[in-house]
Formats: sequence, C-alpha cells, structure tokens
Amino acid sequence: MARVIARSVSDVVEQLELDGDVVVTVDRLGSVMRQLDLSGDPRRMAYDLQRGGWLGKLRTRHSWEFLPGARGGPYGSGDRFIEFRAQQALDTNWPGTLAMESAASVLGLAQRIPERNVIALPNGAPFPKALGGEWRYVRVEMPDEGIATINGLPVWDREGLIVGIGIRPSGYKDAAGLGQWLSASSYEVDAEKVIRLLAPMGAASRQRTAYLLQASGNVPGTQQIVAAYPPTETAWVGPHRQGGCYDPLTKVSDTVFHRYFGVGGGS
Repeated sequence: MARVIARSVSDVVEQLELDGDVVVTVDRLGSVMRQLDLSGDPRRMAYDLQRGGWLGKLRTRHSWEFLPGARGGPYGSGDRFIEFRAQQALDTNWPGTLAMESAASVLGLAQRIPERNVIALPNGAPFPKALGGEWRYVRVEMPDEGIATINGLPVWDREGLIVGIGIRPSGYKDAAGLGQWLSASSYEVDAEKVIRLLAPMGAASRQRTAYLLQASGNVPGTQQIVAAYPPTETAWVGPHRQGGCYDPLTKVSDTVFHRYFGVGGGS
C-alpha cells in the first residue's frame, strides 16, 4: 500500500527516519517537534502520523511503532520484543530485563523461541498490563554486572543467565530446552564474575548455580564456586520428593532437570 507524506508531517517522518526510531512516544514526538521548531500538540501529530500509515498501534499506551518508508507500506516489523521496547521508551527507569528463556534465545543458546517471553523484575517493580498474555515475569534482582545490552535490549548475559536460573529454577519453564543447550557443551563463563553475582544471594542459589555448571561439564567453574561458597546443607531443584538425583559435589538434589542432564547419582 503506497503512502503519501503530508506536508504537515513530512519533516517529522524524515527526522524519525534519520534517527532510526523503532518506538515513538508522545514525549519523543514533542522532542522532535521542538527540534524542528514545529508548533502544535504532539498527540495531534501522532494521530496524523497514524492516519498516514507512519505509526502502528501498540498495546502500550501513548506509544507506537514507527513504520519507516523502507518497508514499502504500513507494515509492522514483526519484532516480538516491540511491546517491551515500548515500555522502555515510555519509562526509561523501568527495570525490566529479558530473562530465562528469552535471554537464552537472545544469547543464541535456546533453539526454540519461547511460547511466552520472560522478563525479570525486582521486588515492587510493576509488570505492565500491556505485556500480559504474551509475556510473563520472574522476581529476580540481578546485579547490573550480569546484564548486557543486545540490539538495544537489556538482557541477562551468560553469567547472569546461569545465576538467574540458579536463583529461581522454577522460572525456566522449558526444562527439555534447558537440558539441550546446557548439556550441548561446557557452558563457558567468567567464574569470578559468577562468584561476584552470587555474593548477595543465598546458599541454595549458589549451590544450584554450581550444579548447573556441573551439568554442562564445566567442572573447573563448578569447583571455583564450591571453593568460594562451600555447601553445607542440601539444596533442592524442584519439589522435595524421592526419585530425583543427588550431586555430592554441590549437595543439590534435583527432581526436575536431572532427566535432561548427565550428572549426579540416584537418591
């Protein structure tokens, strides 16, 4: 579908094209209009841009997807993270971070796109209504050192991911997928960084993180964590029940993931 750029919006479209905007908010439009010395209400500008096929609707209020001319028509990008980007654009202080299966996917580890994308939120941070349905969240406070920026998105890095799963293993819903990529080869990490990320965490989180590295075949990394934080009591992955596997090095009893791993012995 061909689009015509009305004179009233042409300068704004050009600026958004030049700046490579993906998501546009009312505040962003106001900033662009001031930059271009244009008068008027940014909300009216948003309406005109939508009507002309330059802004696509999003569930996140007061934000839109910019539809550049290079797409040849008013077509969305198909970006599965677009609502997440919109929430970030709307509130730059919102602390949501791609986590669990979503992080594994962005890092190129998981072979399947998750059915529902996952974000990590610290205690008290809101889960936006616009992300409901296609998204879920876990309550994990990851230190900044465990977060990277990939394609403009905050995401747990390799160390943050293994620590995050160790903190809340129930938050990783695709157990088979986890076993597949974690056991494919030794999961290489900066062990000293993992130890730092685990510093504010509890003993069970430390043990489970070491156990996950053990499951991947990264024995040196496991030994470094165990040396830094010697386990004293049994930590559990999954419900406390019989029929799982016990790993004596990390003192972890696993009733969930063990069937996909090659570690531990019968319990």
